[in-house]
Amino acid sequence: MKYLFVARGPGETGQARALAKYISKKEEEILFALHQEKNLHFLSTDKEFKIFLTKTLAELKKIIKKEKPQILLLFNSKMWGNYPEFYENPLSTKPALILGVDSNWLFNNKRYSKYKFIEWLDKYLVLFPKKIFNLGLKENGGDFFVPKKILRKIIPVGLIPSYQKPSKKTAPEIKEKYKIKRKEKFIFSYFGGLGAGHRVFAFNNLISAVDRLVKKGRKIKVLYIGPTENLDPKKLKKVWLLKKDSLPAGEYFLTLSGADLVFQHQGMVTLAQAISAQVPVICNIHILEDEPLRKLHFWEVSPFERAGVCEMFSKSTKISKIAKTIDELLFNNKKRKEMQKKQKLLWENGEEKVFKIIKKLLNEK
Repeated sequence: MKYLFVARGPGETGQARALAKYISKKEEEILFALHQEKNLHFLSTDKEFKIFLTKTLAELKKIIKKEKPQILLLFNSKMWGNYPEFYENPLSTKPALILGVDSNWLFNNKRYSKYKFIEWLDKYLVLFPKKIFNLGLKENGGDFFVPKKILRKIIPVGLIPSYQKPSKKTAPEIKEKYKIKRKEKFIFSYFGGLGAGHRVFAFNNLISAVDRLVKKGRKIKVLYIGPTENLDPKKLKKVWLLKKDSLPAGEYFLTLSGADLVFQHQGMVTLAQAISAQVPVICNIHILEDEPLRKLHFWEVSPFERAGVCEMFSKSTKISKIAKTIDELLFNNKKRKEMQKKQKLLWENGEEKVFKIIKKLLNEK
């Protein structure tokens, strides 16, 4: 079978890559279409994929017509939602199975009109465990309304990437690579710079909080992944701060998995990887001033916080509170194990589940 994975931003590229890597091992042919050129580096080590750049809908249609994939997966089904020709009409060359693969709850054109969903897709696979998806719905104390008609087309499949937790020797190897001493705690941090935008406030909050702890005698090293041009040069010179512009997807996960704590913005891919590796995680989020859904990122992460698999702070959370939580998740073994236990219970192999669903849907057709 020939699969075409279409991915929008860096988060969706990471999700699509994880599923594509799994399915490629089943001797299936994988085509990869990226919506944004800047995401090509995420696939720089993946020689098994045939990779295309489809910046426009016309380019995507040409690839589908030429390559004739049997299965089309749209990682963020809403990426072409503002194109009436795609939103209203099926493709002229239509694959046997077309799936939306989404990591949000925005399935309601009336309420979330900016984020159009495509009604003629066969199914929507949402990249949350069923428990998390249900917690996000208004009737269960969440913040999202999804019409019953659409709910019937949605299948929660678990987190992707849902990597297996690495072996015990991985963490010491990662720490040795970054010259982190045996008694030092290691924080992995990522704040976007691509899809979500560069979250400078989250970097500043982390640096200020860790600085307090270091001055109190805590031994901590922080690895920051992301751009540095908009950051305070003085903060970048902290002796306990390590910096990387970016990492290939596989190395990103292994490095994250060797950390004692993940500190991030709202990114679902990094959050999924922290849960997979059972690394305690803090999400630092803020109000989206220019968006119609200003609290969208809080609403997205809230179900995870309610499930106990992460902590969530805002842009304006007091540094003392952030520092206290970092300290607890690094040095309080009871607090660490509580979160890790909940992360372990939430984990399921989303890639395997999706592959089985695809085969089932094809057989039903």
